[in-house]
Amino acid sequence: MLKSRPVRRQFTRVTIRTIEAQCELRGAAVGLRASGGIIFVHGDNDEAIEEALKHSFGVYAVDPYTDLEPTPEAVAIAALEENPNPSGSFAVRCKRHGKKGEWTSQIFAAEVGSSVLQRVELKVNLSKPDWQIRVALFPDNARLLGTRFHGPGGLPIGVQGVVDAQLESELDILSAWLMMHRGCRINPLSDTPEVLKEWDPALASPDMAKRFRSGPAQRDGIDSWGLVGHFIENVPTFVSDEEEVLVPMANLEPLVGWSEEEIADLRMKVFS
Repeated sequence: MLKSRPVRRQFTRVTIRTIEAQCELRGAAVGLRASGGIIFVHGDNDEAIEEALKHSFGVYAVDPYTDLEPTPEAVAIAALEENPNPSGSFAVRCKRHGKKGEWTSQIFAAEVGSSVLQRVELKVNLSKPDWQIRVALFPDNARLLGTRFHGPGGLPIGVQGVVDAQLESELDILSAWLMMHRGCRINPLSDTPEVLKEWDPALASPDMAKRFRSGPAQRDGIDSWGLVGHFIENVPTFVSDEEEVLVPMANLEPLVGWSEEEIADLRMKVFS
């Protein structure tokens, strides 16, 4: 593991607060809980929740799911209800979570496959199936997983402190986004572009900003430790002018070395 257990717990707490705020900004009421490195999100507004998760740093992959009885027959029936006319080949992928129960993941997957073959005529292809049934097996239930989509990944926003952000050009905005992706909360030195408000709830309103104060105990008055921009002139030399606190100010230009093609791909991700 890259981080200690206490740090991972803190990262999880920050990610949950971010997801809650992102959903709130999009008009979705949700319930969240974390277990074993997985965050479960429950709510009624699927479209808004999906958009919130796609804009929440710290979220890598999201699997919509259907709760089922933990039996192969229940999973097979539910899978065929979602795909009533399968053709070609199929495979069952199962991953077990939590304490070991009646089933191992391999045996459960084999039994689901057998139950499917009792109902439809298909070939089994474990390498490149035309249809893949994905199952998360827990001690008390099974979850039939839907089509996976991805969040932005990165670190939960704010866990790496605050940086000032020069936002005078599109490349400045992309540079700021990259620092947000790396866990930094930005302090805009000019008006905040609307696109960045979609990625950090703290930028959306003063009320949200108060809820997402960065630093130890989320207190006020946290000094920025760097300045981010595509090209920075006259960068400050120190975080503080106090003689006893002379910390060098970092000059952050994260797009240095990027090709035009890579920048174009980043632009599509940020502004989509």
